[in-house]
Amino acid sequence: MGKGSSGARWALLLLAGVLLATVAATASAAEEDAAAAVEDRDPKEDQRWCRRGCRWQYGQDERRRRECERDCRRHDAVVVDEETSVGARDVSCRSMCLRRYEDQPWRVQECTTQCRRRREQQGDDGGVEEEGAVDAYNCLKCRERCERRHAGDWQEKQRCLMECRRREPQGADEVDSSRGDRCQRKCQGYSDWPTKLRCMEQCQRERQDKEEAEDSYCSDRCQQRCQRRGDREAQRRCARRCERQEGCRRRDSDATAVEDDDDDNDRCSQRCQHHRDYDKKQQCMRECRRRDAADTTADEVDDGSCGDRCETRCQQRHAGDREAQQRCARRCERQEGCRRRDAVGEEVEVEEGNHHCRQECQQHRDYERRQQCMRECRRRRRRGSSWETVAGAVLQVV
Repeated sequence: MGKGSSGARWALLLLAGVLLATVAATASAAEEDAAAAVEDRDPKEDQRWCRRGCRWQYGQDERRRRECERDCRRHDAVVVDEETSVGARDVSCRSMCLRRYEDQPWRVQECTTQCRRRREQQGDDGGVEEEGAVDAYNCLKCRERCERRHAGDWQEKQRCLMECRRREPQGADEVDSSRGDRCQRKCQGYSDWPTKLRCMEQCQRERQDKEEAEDSYCSDRCQQRCQRRGDREAQRRCARRCERQEGCRRRDSDATAVEDDDDDNDRCSQRCQHHRDYDKKQQCMRECRRRDAADTTADEVDDGSCGDRCETRCQQRHAGDREAQQRCARRCERQEGCRRRDAVGEEVEVEEGNHHCRQECQQHRDYERRQQCMRECRRRRRRGSSWETVAGAVLQVV
């Protein structure tokens, strides 16, 4: 018994050792591939993209653009001698930003300025690493997407990272102004930044789940309305247009918008990838996006004409029989995937009622109480609507 269990234990230890060696070899190979990719990159190409990022980020601000371009030139080596005249505080800020944005040198200057300002406000011990963790959380998902989609193409990854930066809200050192402020206050008691970051992630996840549960019915209704609209691309455009018209707050709206735009960009990138010249490729991308926008506009026009076509067709087919015309038109609209006007009117009325109830119940801070208030408000409005219907019928009879 003892020998058998001892042999099994040694076998398990041997298997664990083999697995660890395999994982270490895989990680080492990945690091070697990444290092080879960095070495293969043309330094002039890095400089060109870095300067382009500075021009894109600072535009007409000549002074900050020049500082950014100087950072591009000295990005490969941290020249500490140039910084000692400014002070150790600035050296640590610049070093931290150079490490953090090693693949985005055009962001170093802005990061350094924010770090200095925050240190002046909070003192020398004031939360630089914590702020780095919060800022990393802000753009982590977008950067992961860029790494995943453009791992082998440094230029495309830079374009993707610039697009991430463009989508960040004004004042990128803050986390989603309202939601982030509340979560920062909730988690400010934690002294070490990894625990604080986990607290903030959990807080934002909980708030996002509540908001999604509250507003998801709007997007669901739009998706149901558009599920008969031809192919998947037409359904997606129809759902986006419906959500804009009805003012839906889309579930995971920022990420969804990024994904939708990325899908459009991926489709246009594939269509234009045969162009070697950068300017021609950009022109092709712009024309591709313009055509997609024109298709969306055509869908909007088609929504209005679809029902008219069905009515005209059924009037000719069932001349003089109003009931048969209505049945024919409804059947035609279902087959063609039209948005019926009476259905749109009913949905608009329901949405107006929901908007009224949201305003009436917004004073409730607690989520459960707010939901209960919304249910009672909708019940009152339905009851009032049914009484109005009965009263109208009585008046018609009288």
